[in-house]
Amino acid sequence: MHAASRRWTVLTGALLVWATAFTPLQAQGKQVLTFEDFSALRAVSDPQLSPDGARVLYAVRTTDVSANRRTTRTFVMPTAGGAARVFPDDRTAASEARWAPDGSKVAYVALGQLWVANADGSDARQLSHLSGGATGPVWSPTGDRIAIVSAVYPECRDDACNAAKAKAVADRAVKAHVTDALMYRHWNAYDDGTRSHLFVVGLAEAPRDLIPGARYDVPPGPFGGSEGYAFAPDGRELAYTAKDQGRADAWTTDNNLYLVPVSGGASTVITAANVGNDQNPVYTADGRYIVYASQKRGGLESDRFRLMAYDRAARTSRELTPSWDRWAEGYVAAADGHTVLVQSGDRGRDHFFRVVLDAAGKASAPVAVTAEHNNTAPSLSRDGRTIVWVRDAADLPGEVWMGTLGDRGIDNAHAITHENDAAIATFALHPAEDFWYTGAGGDRVHGFLVKPPQWKPGQKFPLLLLVHGGPQGAWLDSWGSRWAPQLFAAGGYGVVMINPHGSTGYGQKFVDAVSKDWGGKTYDDLMKGVDAALVKYPWLDSTRMAAAGGSYGGYMVNWIAGHTNRFKALVSHAGVFNLESMAGATEEQWFIDGEFGGPWYNSTAMAQQYRKFSPHLFAKNFKTPTLVFHGELDYRVPYTEGLSLFTALQRQGVPSRMVVFPDEGHWIQKPQNSQLWWQEMHGWLGKYLDAKPRM
Repeated sequence: MHAASRRWTVLTGALLVWATAFTPLQAQGKQVLTFEDFSALRAVSDPQLSPDGARVLYAVRTTDVSANRRTTRTFVMPTAGGAARVFPDDRTAASEARWAPDGSKVAYVALGQLWVANADGSDARQLSHLSGGATGPVWSPTGDRIAIVSAVYPECRDDACNAAKAKAVADRAVKAHVTDALMYRHWNAYDDGTRSHLFVVGLAEAPRDLIPGARYDVPPGPFGGSEGYAFAPDGRELAYTAKDQGRADAWTTDNNLYLVPVSGGASTVITAANVGNDQNPVYTADGRYIVYASQKRGGLESDRFRLMAYDRAARTSRELTPSWDRWAEGYVAAADGHTVLVQSGDRGRDHFFRVVLDAAGKASAPVAVTAEHNNTAPSLSRDGRTIVWVRDAADLPGEVWMGTLGDRGIDNAHAITHENDAAIATFALHPAEDFWYTGAGGDRVHGFLVKPPQWKPGQKFPLLLLVHGGPQGAWLDSWGSRWAPQLFAAGGYGVVMINPHGSTGYGQKFVDAVSKDWGGKTYDDLMKGVDAALVKYPWLDSTRMAAAGGSYGGYMVNWIAGHTNRFKALVSHAGVFNLESMAGATEEQWFIDGEFGGPWYNSTAMAQQYRKFSPHLFAKNFKTPTLVFHGELDYRVPYTEGLSLFTALQRQGVPSRMVVFPDEGHWIQKPQNSQLWWQEMHGWLGKYLDAKPRM
């Protein structure tokens, strides 16, 4: 048979297995969720409460698999009840919508530029025409200006120059990348010479670059957004986040906060004394403080994010909650000038905590104001009493919720959007169940279990262990967009998600325990977690188990392959295989330095530290059938790691399969690529686990 024909036969077989695994079974009178069902759901995000609390803007992302695209639109609805409508109109795909301080107008991004419209959507006007586009609108409290960011060539002094240079680059016949420094590529793109600059736009004046000539990005990439900068209450100053470390950018985490006059002038750094990451400024309403997040240790991206306050008069900073062993992951300052609402992960769920500053600036201990499910993206009314946010859970897609921020928490909390209610009611979905057990070193370890939709008492189902990335991350009781627990469970598996040593939300000591110990305590926790789940949930079948993970989770799957044969199948997505080769090719050098203490070539002892936990040195033990995923545009864990893993499996005759996406990076995001990813995933698991329930 011709090679191309053989490849097609194998792919067709995988698709047939997928189709079998996802036959619309009737479970408890409801259907089993499929990829097509999952893709048809509407992703709700970014709620923005109007200053008077009467209306809310929110974003809805929809997926068109056949067209291979996702589209975000903005909706507006009254908080007292009533129909939502597209903002500003049915013809416009608007995102990042933000209320003017008086609620009379809304700024938003459409067609890659900044627009503003009246609150009812009328009189829409385009405010920017920048060749580098515009994103991240933030209103000045005075209502006369909007801050945005746009890509520029630092050497250019006007947009005509930016446009000309961009055209010259696009027209260049030779596409070679030439560099004399690291950070020549980041996440999934090579450095094209542009930088993201901070602009201000007047309602009747052109955009103006506040940091002309700057060789750094505002905010730092690849994921920073409008949380990276903020106006002072009087509108005269902007605080912003940037990294300006020159050649050291690749191996330092030292972001800083800067102040720049809105009228123009030099920027001033205010956090230079700290060697760690300082980011995301928020002014208190009285203008006394700039609240921000700070990591004390340099070079360690997983250090605790401390909640800090910069005293603008004294020009000093101090930690507000030094005894709180959680991360300040997001925060919003109320209009009373004293209350700060902080979002933080806590034991597998994101919650909101209230911190109150007294007249002397001393902070109260954080008090939780949410108690269930997963809670993100808070937005407050001008009086600080009404709050909207996004709530989701493993069995509930995100919706906008609203309540009253009272003395003891959020009163009268209820959903005000119902974008997915009708669809979700037709599917058999089980909530995530918490379980705890004793892990490595006698520490308590937390996990989740999600039952398959086909679950019935008295029947046994295969176990699928999912390993999260990071390694400093966590599985949350959340719906998920890529590693969605319900789509895994739909294949007929009991899904076990462990938060082992290294996971966030359980204290910084627990987080730090994975560094320099990648294959140690975390591996022990996972194996003990599987054992604990088998005891607690006797319907899980110990003879039919698989493990899957991405990034560090992929690393751990590779480590598992060399250290145990208890699983029938493995799936490694973007997993590290050879720590030394990964360290030489990954773009964020500070990550690997922080995890292992420095470059592997610094000393024989350092090299031994890398090799102690490198999966490639245990490849001779590989026996478990393994599916390998990778994206060619993955610059965090270069795709040659996946190629090397697959080569080792194939050379030793281990059943294995590799799927490489030439147009994807660390994450698989394009709808049709995601569809194939899930087809291959369930084809592989179905082949080796036999998902049929057994008595």
